[in-house]
Amino acid sequence: MIRRIRAFQADTRGASLTEVLVGTVIGAMVMSVIVSTIFTTNDLRQRADDRSQFAADLSIASLSFDRDGLMATAGAPAASQASSTSCATAIDLGFNEGGSSVRYQTASGNLMRISGAGTRTLVRNVSGCTWQSIQIGSGRSTILVTLTVTGTSGETLSQILRAAPRMW
Repeated sequence: MIRRIRAFQADTRGASLTEVLVGTVIGAMVMSVIVSTIFTTNDLRQRADDRSQFAADLSIASLSFDRDGLMATAGAPAASQASSTSCATAIDLGFNEGGSSVRYQTASGNLMRISGAGTRTLVRNVSGCTWQSIQIGSGRSTILVTLTVTGTSGETLSQILRAAPRMW
């Protein structure tokens, strides 16, 4: 009888249940680390893409607004806007381009430059925008535009654009 038990125990062809369970648990842990790393990498890439798009949009809007603001005329309707208002109200700079006044305005979540030469979208995904004309310490007037942009991954960025018209 002892010989049969020893012969039965000596016949170990294949893995035991404990070995199979330990291997499965280790494999699951490795897979969860790999999947977590992939999703973290994709999330970081998405956020970096948002930041890059924010930076590009805001730099173009800032340059355009600064250039156009510098050319604003003394009689520009924007000069009299002393209280903060939504950018849905046009920022009319009072000079013409292509037969129509140059204006900045938000519509459908975009900040646009509107003129007789056409409409150009400067910043997309605008979630908030206000503007007003104020006097700075030197006595000169300046237009302040506070812009809030929201990316696809939920990140937000707030930026203040300034334009200092020469003739104000």
